[in-house]
Amino acid sequence: MSIYTLSWGQYAASGDRRYTVGVQYTQEFMLGGDVRVREWEITGDKMPLKDLGIKSYAAVRIWGEYALRKGHRIQLAYDRYFLRGTSRFDREIFYNGTMVDGRTGIDVSPTRYYRISAQYSGCFLDREHVRLWYLGGLVFDHIVFYLDGRVSPNSPMHEVYEDFGRQALPYPVVGLRGEWNDHDGSLCWEVSGTYIPEFKSFYTEGGKVKLQYSNFLADIKYSKRRGDFDLAIGGKLRHMKLFQESREDTNEIRTLSAGPYIEIRYRFGQTL
Repeated sequence: MSIYTLSWGQYAASGDRRYTVGVQYTQEFMLGGDVRVREWEITGDKMPLKDLGIKSYAAVRIWGEYALRKGHRIQLAYDRYFLRGTSRFDREIFYNGTMVDGRTGIDVSPTRYYRISAQYSGCFLDREHVRLWYLGGLVFDHIVFYLDGRVSPNSPMHEVYEDFGRQALPYPVVGLRGEWNDHDGSLCWEVSGTYIPEFKSFYTEGGKVKLQYSNFLADIKYSKRRGDFDLAIGGKLRHMKLFQESREDTNEIRTLSAGPYIEIRYRFGQTL
């Protein structure tokens, strides 16, 4: 299996305390993406996420960071994406082998989507107003995606959701982060991503499961510091794709979103 990963920075900070915790709220706008789930010979409909009513949704990020010497850092983060949307269609929708009556309405709001990530970053350029970090880590996306609605009486199956997280794996990510700062505040940017080509995993479901995964993040923000607190506003562009295929299933979901966010950080502990 060959792996190619690409990434560029995320979080930029000039913290002088051992520990940092933060929370971020983003209002993401869906720019594109779709979902499709096959069950044996029943090919699922490819459903654009915007057609399912997912126009805009909230995302919350909670993270903690431990500062090492010489600008090195370890960060753990949890992201939760609150996908919401309802829609109607003039036909039945096939999803995970289930025939859902689109005329009575489809609701994706029960969907559960979260991300867990771990990062190590090291500062390799430190000038008076400019810093650069490299980063590497792991990212894990878990999605249970619903097309909730009235199941047609003639439907061969009766599940209106697909658990993409059941066959998910943590994948590597690398990156580069940059910061420009002065006495009033700092401007930070980051670009990061992962590309894992299709490979045979150890999962089985009607045969060996083939997996493929990619993500991309571009992030920019401006921060103001007040004592041990930082307040930041910014924006991000985010892409993610999960693909899973076996003789029984073909599961695929793609997202492309962008939006503004606000973030607050608090530093505490030993002064470095």
